[in-house]
Amino acid sequence: MKKNFLPLLMLGVISTGCLNNTQTVIPTKHNKNLTLSDIAQIQAGLGTIMIEFGHRFYIAYYAAKANNWDLAKYQLHELIEAQEILEITRPKYTKSLKDFEDNYLKSLGDAIEHKDWNSFSQKYNQATKGCNACHIATGHPYIQYRLPKNPPLIPSMKLK
Repeated sequence: MKKNFLPLLMLGVISTGCLNNTQTVIPTKHNKNLTLSDIAQIQAGLGTIMIEFGHRFYIAYYAAKANNWDLAKYQLHELIEAQEILEITRPKYTKSLKDFEDNYLKSLGDAIEHKDWNSFSQKYNQATKGCNACHIATGHPYIQYRLPKNPPLIPSMKLK
């Protein structure tokens, strides 16, 4: 999970001894003092994080296709971290997110570890179907992931 705010937040909460005080002030590196309430209000929503998720999912596909397994592994790791943020900020989706990770992302990770394009491609298509089924099940049938036809513009990624 991304821990950017967590240590600072926990230090502020613990040092003040005010676990329920939403007015506890946390200073930032930009000379802005934020309350716990301010921090809670600016947490990225599901849609924002899903944009990151979709982008990393897309990069992982083309990285694997180009045999850039390290980049595919990195993207998979980062999108799982994005899911972990959602599990905290949007707890009603925790079960769906964990199920998606267990049923699809872990097998993608296995294909990446084995550097097996055929397996990866098959698992990616299954994950795409699972992703879209989840959107339907959660009342968002109008959100359907489709792999972009062209690879991302990443200089270090060359396709075969």
